[in-house]
Amino acid sequence: MGGSLGLAIRKKKVAKVVCGYARREETRREALKRGVVDLIFSSPEEAVKGADMVVLCLPVLTIPELATACLSCFDENCIVTDVGSTKAELVAQMDKLLKNSKAVFVGSHPIAGSDETGLDAARVDLYEGEAVVVTPTGMKIDKAVTSVRRMWEGVGARVFIMGPKEHDKTIARTSHLPHLVASMLVNTVYRNETEAWRFCGTGFRDATRIAAGSEEIWHDILKSNQRAVLQELSEFEKVFKKVSSMVKKSNFTGLRNYLADCRQKRLKFEEQFNRERRQ
Repeated sequence: MGGSLGLAIRKKKVAKVVCGYARREETRREALKRGVVDLIFSSPEEAVKGADMVVLCLPVLTIPELATACLSCFDENCIVTDVGSTKAELVAQMDKLLKNSKAVFVGSHPIAGSDETGLDAARVDLYEGEAVVVTPTGMKIDKAVTSVRRMWEGVGARVFIMGPKEHDKTIARTSHLPHLVASMLVNTVYRNETEAWRFCGTGFRDATRIAAGSEEIWHDILKSNQRAVLQELSEFEKVFKKVSSMVKKSNFTGLRNYLADCRQKRLKFEEQFNRERRQ
């Protein structure tokens, strides 16, 4: 996420200078080689000095820890944002952390990316046409929210404003549940280590691609959004039981109608999604 953002910001000249931080020397060299950043540092404190905006591209539960390390180095009126997939817990922690700071935090969640990680997966067009949710609280100043919105719009994203709790409930339904379902499907198909994988076609690949995502990132997402995820799993369980019952009772007319309804909803989603991206 961070690599793609650096590439996009530099290409579209959203910022005068893009600075980065990486722990490993190899990663720092690669970031410079690929043009992800103008400057890169071995310490986060050095990376944020003098910055008008800082984007924390880390697993959700590690963001406050890194922000704490940088606390004394944030410039006055520095705007801090992130790319995390959960917001309520993070926003509360960051608001508390920066309460007496010169900086202000505005949460962001770009709904983009892939199951791949690292600089090899960085794409300059990753955010083009994609949705980004910005989650300010009542403590935020309009200027900071506007700056974050403009940054994301500058790299081609479509920005939506939403409260942190509303965001977490919605994304649990549209992202966190699908990831768990894809993972469960992989585990079911691969049970007993049989040769069944040889007979998996594109349907299995399409339905399970996201299960290849980083377990480190998804651990933090699910832990920080536990309640909303449990609610969506409960809703999925109801659907599973309904379909299972139709199969068990040989209600194939009902099953056919159910599949037809799902097909229409999927086609409607595709139409709505493509229409909005064209606007």
